[in-house]
Order: sequence, then structure tokens, then C-alpha cells
Amino acid sequence: MAPTLGDLASRLRLALYLRLPDRPVRRRVRGIEMLLPRRHALPHFTRGSSPYAVNLVELARLIAEAEDGLCLLDIGANVGDSALLVLDKTHADVVCVEPDPQWIDYLEHNVGALPHVAVEPSVLVGPEDAGASMELVHESVGTSHVQRSTDGSGLPSLTTDELLAKYPQLADVRLVKSDTDGYDVQLVPALARTFLPSKPVLFFEFDPRPTAVATPELEPNDIWDVLVDLGYEHALVWDNGGRLIGPAATAELREKSAVLDLPEKERGYGFWDVAVAHRDDAVGRKVLDQLSV
Repeated sequence: MAPTLGDLASRLRLALYLRLPDRPVRRRVRGIEMLLPRRHALPHFTRGSSPYAVNLVELARLIAEAEDGLCLLDIGANVGDSALLVLDKTHADVVCVEPDPQWIDYLEHNVGALPHVAVEPSVLVGPEDAGASMELVHESVGTSHVQRSTDGSGLPSLTTDELLAKYPQLADVRLVKSDTDGYDVQLVPALARTFLPSKPVLFFEFDPRPTAVATPELEPNDIWDVLVDLGYEHALVWDNGGRLIGPAATAELREKSAVLDLPEKERGYGFWDVAVAHRDDAVGRKVLDQLSV
């Protein structure tokens, strides 16, 4: 899908927007006031009729409606925008994980005082990285990824099991969002294992390019086999702008992801957002079906 003239104009506006001097400002995003860095791209991504982030909000809303409430784990919470957008549509208990000092003050300002919201300022890791030193790499305004530190410096970290022990409400987590710019392939299987008793819907970015930087030892597409082995057999895929690509069996995504090897201008988007539901999660499977049309 080639980019339209509107897409090209939007990219030009974003490039100009990111040249502005930065400072904290108040913005309204889909009617919700939040404090953002002036050059944060979120207002650009959500302008007009953009479907950006609607998928996550609808996942949360539909699960909450079916189960009379929701516990959400928001990993890579950034400035708290996902939590605010979800809480605008439904009641939820939320645990926001964000290790980046660049975003913590914004996150605390936006959601830290809200009831039923907890903020965890640590790098979340799987058991294989327990005790490892992790560092943050900033690539552009509004985004960063984690990787292992080579010099022993780094930020505080928690394993997924330690996170569950620290926040008992996560025993009932029903939606997990992971946005860690390449570290998701490493982290999502650990999340699936730790929280398997509650079988949450897992929503995450899949982009082999930053994965090759953050975790070069991993084959990105191995994630699908691991998820299937853990019972996550049902998937729904969007592009990174929130436009629906379609449903699939999780086992099919290794082959289907070959599209991400094409030049971006040929496929017309950057990467995938993926939601997977467990075969024994009737609500999760129904919600994916509802969002697939």
C-alpha cells in the first residue's frame, strides 16, 4: 500500500513539528488534557480521524465490558497517554512501567495521583536478564528502547515475576501492552509465562529492525512459536498507525511477517501492532473477533 498525498503531507508536518524548541506544554489529545514535551509526536499521530491507539483502547473497553472491569499492565508507559486514553473509556486498575527519566516526571504528573494507577520506574526484564544492567537509547522525540549495558552502568530493573510479586493486583491482569521499541520480542514471552494464570490478551509491537539492535541474538519470528506453545493461538494485526491488517492464527504470522522485509514505501507502513489471545480465553478471542471487522 503506497503512501497517499495525505500521508506524505502528514510526514512533512511531523518533520517540521519536531524542529520546534522543546519545553513542557499542556495538550488536549482526544479531549484529554495531558502534559507533554512540546515536540512529542502524540498530538500529530492522533490528529483528526487517525485510528492511532484506538485498537488498544477498544481492546480495553471490550474486555472491561465483558468482565465488569479491567486490570491493565502498560509497559513502556511513556507519558501515561495509553493509561489516560483507556481510563477515559472504562474503569481499570493500571500498572504503568516506565524506566526512562525523560518521561517519569510527565508520567507522574499525568497519572501518578489517579486512584487505581501505580507507576513503576524500572526496566522490566525476563528471567534471563535478572540482575542485568540495562541502559536506555533515545532515537527520536517520544521514543526510546532498552538494551543491555556493556559498562555496568544502567537503570533499576525488575523481572516479570518480581513485578507480579510487587503489585498483587496483576494476578488478575487481563490486558498487557508492551511498547519497548525492539525489546518486545524478548519480553513478551516472559510476560506470557508470568501471567499465564490470568491469560491476558497481549498487545505489542513487532518490528524486526529495532529488535536486531536491542536483542541481536534473537530471531524475531521465533516469538510466534513460543506464543503458540504457551496457548496463544489467535492473533489480530494492525499497522503501526492503527489501521487493521486482519486476523490470523498466531502460527501463520512467521510466514505473513515476510511483508516487513519489503521496503517501507511498498507496504505503506512501518511495522505491526499485534494482539494475541489464549485459546482458553473465551472473552479475549471474542474481543479479537469483534475488532477484526
